[in-house]
Amino acid sequence: TSAGVSHTVGAASTTTAITADTPDPSVVGQGIPVTFTVTSSGGTPTGTVTVSDGTVTCSGTVAAGTGTLTPTSVGTPKTLTATYAGDANFAGSTSSGVTHTVNPASTTTTITAHTPDPSAVGQAYTVSYSVAVSAPGSGTPSGTVTVSDGTVTCSGTVAAGSCALTSTTAGTKTLVATYAGDGNFTGSTSAGVAHTVGAA
Repeated sequence: TSAGVSHTVGAASTTTAITADTPDPSVVGQGIPVTFTVTSSGGTPTGTVTVSDGTVTCSGTVAAGTGTLTPTSVGTPKTLTATYAGDANFAGSTSSGVTHTVNPASTTTTITAHTPDPSAVGQAYTVSYSVAVSAPGSGTPSGTVTVSDGTVTCSGTVAAGSCALTSTTAGTKTLVATYAGDGNFTGSTSAGVAHTVGAA
């Protein structure tokens, strides 16, 4: 039997690639399944791959070959990269960038209440509203909502959820709330809601 001779075996190199990212384009808050591969001439790597759009990330195992990325902002386009962390036998690697377009998500604006009803000329009444993100998008819109009775308006933030409107003439008014949109969510206008304004 020979004497022992030392020999060093290093981690095998790997190649990581993104193979699909659909649907493209997507919208803010929509989950995007991103599929990837990690290959090596040295065998079958194990471990975790992290996919990033530069702001948010998702992870999946090499064996699963996919992760669901949910962008939180618009990108025209964003650049997706997949990074394999490596394991004891295989070195880590990062994919080439893949472009993916994320458009603003659509919204729905609704007037939810208007009290007191009826009101009187010159009396402030509270108009409550909501702004919801339409599927498949998700997230929290920001910015301003303007409520109109056809003549006068009031404004409030999406977060506030209401503003005080003071009608200056008597009659049956049609209240409409309009969300202006922001960088990640499109604007929208509510259906008209009837409100009665009596003489002071």
